[in-house]
Amino acid sequence: MKITDAIHEFILYKQSLGMTYKNRALKLTAFARLAGPVEIDSINPETVRRFLDAGRPVTAEWFNKFSALKMFFRFALSRGYATRNPLPLSQPKNPRQFRPYLYSMEEVQKMIRVVDNRHRGNWHLEPYTIRTLILLLYGTGLRIGEAIRLQHRDVDLNDAILTVRETKFYKTRLVPMSSDLTVVLRGYFERKWKGSGSSTAAPFLATYDGRPVTHLTAELAFKRIRYEAGVKRTDGFYYQPRLHDFRHTFAVRRLVTWYREGKNVQRLLPHLATYLGHVSLRETSRYLTMTKELLDEASHRFEFYASPGGKQ
Repeated sequence: MKITDAIHEFILYKQSLGMTYKNRALKLTAFARLAGPVEIDSINPETVRRFLDAGRPVTAEWFNKFSALKMFFRFALSRGYATRNPLPLSQPKNPRQFRPYLYSMEEVQKMIRVVDNRHRGNWHLEPYTIRTLILLLYGTGLRIGEAIRLQHRDVDLNDAILTVRETKFYKTRLVPMSSDLTVVLRGYFERKWKGSGSSTAAPFLATYDGRPVTHLTAELAFKRIRYEAGVKRTDGFYYQPRLHDFRHTFAVRRLVTWYREGKNVQRLLPHLATYLGHVSLRETSRYLTMTKELLDEASHRFEFYASPGGKQ
């Protein structure tokens, strides 16, 4: 079988399982272009290495491409499309892993103060729209794409429920909101939309002229706010805090709160996974970075349970 046909079938197989499978599909398609219209078994380790190395130093992208190829060739071997695996037997040393940033409440407050003291200027977003977006992500852990795709019909301010439609795995879920966040969204609605007669399918968060907010527009506006607020990394990692890091912050903050409240965290983890829109606990564990605060709380709980009379 031709490599292009096998990769196409593999991508369709992954999507039939409910995955969007966009990023890895792009990597596999790029590999097929590099290999050319050849039979799978004619692909040699040198071709694979050329794709993986790409003439650049080893980064996390090397391992992302390797993982995509590994799953594809496992599929091809199981279906009888290939008789051997051309992937290299040895791998280079994995570079320093990317670590998401955890925002403190003080940092969020700093950024909100910066937003509240700004005028729109030449920005595509009103400052109060950026303010609402930051608090929405901080208070719900939504993906940035889920937040900016919310429509008026998806925001129920009476029952404090968000409807997140056809997200990462083509699923729709309900996301309850706190009373404080509901007040924030109601204030935004009254300032931005009250009396405008907007349709239920119109974007809830929008640019100053009512257009949908793009991911790039949101990130650029946030980058300016973060810079003015002085929120930056000091842990030696290259990447600066992003909007998506609010999702990680939400998950870790929720876990710490459960520990402090004496809750059974293991039993509650599936609820967090459902709230975040994950299909397995394995995905959720990506967000639960073991911070010092989290370790302290976990250690405290262990000491309590291990002491005489301690119980769960």
